[in-house]
Order: sequence, then structure tokens, then C-alpha cells
Amino acid sequence: MATSRDVREIISKLSSDKSKTRDEGIRLLNNWLEGESSISFCRLLAKNTAGTGPTEIPHDESWPFLVTLLTKCIALEISASKKRHPKLLLAKTLRLTIQCAEDPKLSGIQLHLGSVIKVLFNHIWDVAKDVSAFHLEYSGILRHLLSVNEYRHQMRSRMYCSFLLLYMNKVVSAVSKKGPVLSSSKEEAFRCALTLHVLLENPPGDFPDNIRASLVAGFIEMFSYIRDEGKYSRKLMECINTYLLKDGPNLGDLATDIHLSVQEFLFRFWLTTHDRGLKVCFIIYASIQTKLCRNTSDEILLVEQLLDIVSKDLDQETVASSGMLWSDASRDDKMGLVGNVYQSLMELAALVFFRSCKPTRKATQQEKRLKMVDACDRIKDGVMSGSWLWNGTLCFLTHTYGIRIDKALLVYWLESASESLQRYFSLSFCKFTLIRVYRGKIFERSLCYIYSNIEIQSLNHRYMYKDNAAFLYLPRAQHCKSSIHCVPLFCIFI
Repeated sequence: MATSRDVREIISKLSSDKSKTRDEGIRLLNNWLEGESSISFCRLLAKNTAGTGPTEIPHDESWPFLVTLLTKCIALEISASKKRHPKLLLAKTLRLTIQCAEDPKLSGIQLHLGSVIKVLFNHIWDVAKDVSAFHLEYSGILRHLLSVNEYRHQMRSRMYCSFLLLYMNKVVSAVSKKGPVLSSSKEEAFRCALTLHVLLENPPGDFPDNIRASLVAGFIEMFSYIRDEGKYSRKLMECINTYLLKDGPNLGDLATDIHLSVQEFLFRFWLTTHDRGLKVCFIIYASIQTKLCRNTSDEILLVEQLLDIVSKDLDQETVASSGMLWSDASRDDKMGLVGNVYQSLMELAALVFFRSCKPTRKATQQEKRLKMVDACDRIKDGVMSGSWLWNGTLCFLTHTYGIRIDKALLVYWLESASESLQRYFSLSFCKFTLIRVYRGKIFERSLCYIYSNIEIQSLNHRYMYKDNAAFLYLPRAQHCKSSIHCVPLFCIFI
């Protein structure tokens, strides 16, 4: 069990002017922070830290004092190593110390580093911008601290901007390298992208206006070099999605500039990627950009691009079975991921088809008519084909936007959906399996949602399908209690 004497011994060695003695203190601290002995050591430091008030000087046997002492040891090591790389063990020890200080299993749930967090952010910045040997460890420390809400709000706006631009430049520099790249360099580049994502996800406040143009320029340059899919490109897509979600409404035309750079990579791998995570990123990106479009001409161009690619994706119903083998996750995780992909795809398709059927101000009457007819016919053909993805898309479309869609279109789709349902159950009577039941329920949902958006008096609402001499009566709108959120559950079993 750790005692005050053990802590004082470590403090004494770390406070020494001799490098060798400080190294001994680092090794002794690592021994206490690893293994079963870490529990008693961390609890002792946590107890001493909790007894110190917010305005009091930290106890010399507390977490804040120990972390501050480690930063001074690292500063001395860096200044003494002008002709050699500083010892990596010091950076690893600082990262391990911060992790133990913030681990609720070891130190409780209190924020033990609150009194020195500003000093710690300053130290991280001084090291991250100048000492390349410590980049990996210090990136991990920064990500850990930014994930704590109380800590990141104490970071000054100027320092946050500096960190953001630093890691943006590191990512751009990594993706612009040509020729073979070492595995260690790839890992470092991925860690930089991971840190950039955490920075974008956890700003201390609103994004400052003075760096908006620099960030957009960084994303544009970044995606001008991306040619391959993988975990690195997936993380970059996550970065750009996070930025668009956080600062998208303030971008204006800059959002279009980003899309002009991303679109080549986006549409090259949309239909061919085997990475379900990347596919979800594509779908989220397309949904955000569609909602951010303010210029009518830009919206028309984007919707036309998405209309074609989404229609092709909905036609690829057979990819569900092979996609299950592309992930290394557990079976439950893979099932959930597949369901999420299809749900996101159908939601995006519903948005794209609604925008396609919505009249625009600047388009000519001929363009309006052709665009609307094309979108309406695509939906009809997809529903008539019996595809559950197309019927699921029709569910989302009518459930979310049904009130804003012309009644004539709803009638047009209702006729197709009812005919498809009739034919489906006629063909499925001999093979009435669980999967067919789920698919049939999706078809029924599409009928219910269309029907609930049409005046009952204007339709002959009695449709019949042949299934063991049974009849289907479409329910009245007030009885359509089915939720569209059950559709992803059906997708999982298909």
C-alpha cells in the first residue's frame, strides 16, 4: 500500500537538478502507476487533492502538484536535448499520470486537474508545436482533456485556434506526401486526424470567425489529395461532417466550395466501398450539404447528383448479404451497423426525392417538369419492382414530408404501392417466411403513410390482395399508429 513517504520520495527525485535522479523518479512513478499498486497510490493522491480548496495552493502530495512537476521535468529535458531526441518515457509518463488522475475507478469522479488545467494546456501547446518526438503522446493527452467539458471550456479561444490550425496543417501535410509511406508515419497521420476530429467536436465555444476561411481552405486542399478509401479517409470524412454540423450555417457559399472538392472522392466510392462506416459518413455528408444549400442553382446541381447516385444505391438491394462479412465487429454490432446504414440511406433518399419534387424559383418550367417527372417515375418504378428499400424510402418520404407533397403524387404512388403489395403477397403465398412477413409489413407501412396524407373522401380506400381468400382493408388515417422507426428493425433481419 502506498504511503506519504513513497509519494515524497518520488517528488524529491523529480525535483532534483540532476537528470539521472529525475530519470529514477520517472521510473519509480511508472512502477507505482502500473499494476495493482496503482489503486492505493492513486487513492492517496486523490484524497490529498480533494482536501485542497479551489483557491488554495495544491498539496505537494496531490495530483496537480505531481502533474506540474512532470511538466517542469519535461521542459528541462527538452532544453537539454538540443542535439538529440528527448526521452519518450517522460511524455508517456505524463500521459499515464493524467489518465490515472482522471480515471474514476482509481481516483474517484472529481476533476482533480482543474486548478492546473490552464498551465497544462499551455505546456501541451509549447511541446506539440516544437517537439515532433512527443506528438503521439501529447495528442492523446489533448484528446483526453478535451473530452472533459469542464476542462475544454477553460482553454482560451486563441489557443484553441492555434491547436486547430496546427493539426489541420499536419493532416494536410500527411495526405500530400507522395510515394511509399512507412506504417509508423501512417499511424501518426491517423492520430493527427483523430486529434483534429476531437478538436472540431469539442470547441470551447463558437468557432471563431477569423479561422473559418483557413479551415475551409484546409479541407479543400486535404480532399484534393485523397484518392483511396480506408480508415484514414473515413476519419477525414468524420472531421468534415463534424465541422459542417458545428459551423455549417455560418459558412454560406464556403459550403459549396467544400463540396466541389469532396464530390470526386464521394461519388467515386459511394457505390463501391465495402466500408460501412465510410458509407454512413457519405450519407451524413450528403444530408448536411443538402440542408445547407441556400443558392437555388447549387441546390439543383447537388440534388441532381444525389438523385442519380441514391437511386442506384436503392437498386442494389442484394448487397445486404455480402456486406455482413466486411466488418470485424461482433454479429450484433454488424447487424446494428447494417440497420443504421439502410435507415440513413432511406432518410437521405426521402429528402432528395422531396427536394426533387419541390418546385424551385430559378428553374425554367421545362426543367421543373422534367425533374419532377423523373423523380416521381423513379419512385414508382422502384416501388413496383417490389424492393423493400424503395418501399422503405416511400415510408420515410410520406411520413416526413407527406403534408407538403401534392395530393396527385400521393395518389400516383398509392396505386403503385398497392399493386406491388398485391403482387408480392400473391407470389409469396407458397413461401411465407419470417423475412417475407417483415418485408410485407414495410410495404403495408408505405400504403398507410401515403393513405394518411390523402383525404379519405377522394379515394376508393378499399384495396384487395389475394392471400388465402383474405382481403386487406386500408385503415383510416386516425388508426395509422405504426411508427416509421420500426423500419430499421425490419432491415436488420433482411
